[in-house]
Amino acid sequence: MSRILLVILATLCFQACVVKEEKKVVLERPTADKRVELLNIVFRLAEAPGYSFQDYKPYVDRIEQYFGKYKDHELIQYTKSILKENETDWDAVAKMAIRLDDNMVLMTGVSDVWQADARWSKETAEKFVSLLPQFVKDTEFDNFFRDNADLYTAAADRFVTVCEQVNMDWYGTFYGNESSGEFLIIMALGSGPSCYGVTLEYADGGLTAYAIMGVWKTDDEGMPLFDNHLPYSDTPVLPILLHEFNHSFVNHVTEKYKDSFQESGEKIASILKSKEKMAGHYYWKTVFDEALVRACVIKYMKDNGFAQPEIDKEIKFQKEWWGFVFIEELVSELESYDRQRDTYPTFESYMPKLVEFYNALPEKI
Repeated sequence: MSRILLVILATLCFQACVVKEEKKVVLERPTADKRVELLNIVFRLAEAPGYSFQDYKPYVDRIEQYFGKYKDHELIQYTKSILKENETDWDAVAKMAIRLDDNMVLMTGVSDVWQADARWSKETAEKFVSLLPQFVKDTEFDNFFRDNADLYTAAADRFVTVCEQVNMDWYGTFYGNESSGEFLIIMALGSGPSCYGVTLEYADGGLTAYAIMGVWKTDDEGMPLFDNHLPYSDTPVLPILLHEFNHSFVNHVTEKYKDSFQESGEKIASILKSKEKMAGHYYWKTVFDEALVRACVIKYMKDNGFAQPEIDKEIKFQKEWWGFVFIEELVSELESYDRQRDTYPTFESYMPKLVEFYNALPEKI
């Protein structure tokens, strides 16, 4: 073989390796987000249940001291009204935040928030956003955000070690739809212990998957600590991050099959309502998505070398605390999907089989 041909082959091999390496998904460093913090604060001032936690006391104190005098602002009063009328709270707030631009105006060329969440209507969303710029100006919010950079940076620094543990390539492989989109982690200091997985879909087909992570524990100096999850659990924080990113792959697919799942979903939700821990998850679609996402987390753990005691601990937590008594059966169904990838190349293509699984589930619970 000629020397020139060898050089060409070596070059092609090198380029192939580079291309393969470039496909690896690497998480960027977590950051704070001005839009998310603004809406967290607005809904805290409006006394929304999802944003009234006191877990991160140093930051809550700063919010109260700085914004306390603005509780009668027109924006806050309007927010109270949509809370009362539409229960616009929890992840509905995060879904709005990611659709705002730097000027706190709804972005164009992205999915509408009222399509992503029924708790917003076109009317309430547009009215809410129309009041945001004046609130930002009146409160000099940008100054507050800048002056608290130390807390935002500290939270991001401490979360980096969690990010480094995630195999992001698993998502494209398991769901069978490798995306050209991006995965971003936002440290949401104002949301207390709550974490959310929300997705922004663009008109050109791209997407950005957000894991919005709250703060539920602090050290002796009052700074964020991410060694464990919520106070009622010693579950490591990593499964929570995995959970939020799974939402970006699960929710929009199940939404397409919502009518097929509704009958069994309502029956299952009714059964789980009797369990104390599930009492607040009154809407069947929420229960359905949460169960599936949690099963996907366990599937990830099995696929990525977690020790069996860790997997058993996660299963026990989902069954005994959250009441998902069928979680092991659901994980087995996901494993069945993964064994038949020639027939079911994507997670979405397996939905009809999941419909069959759920239809048979109420009698088994």
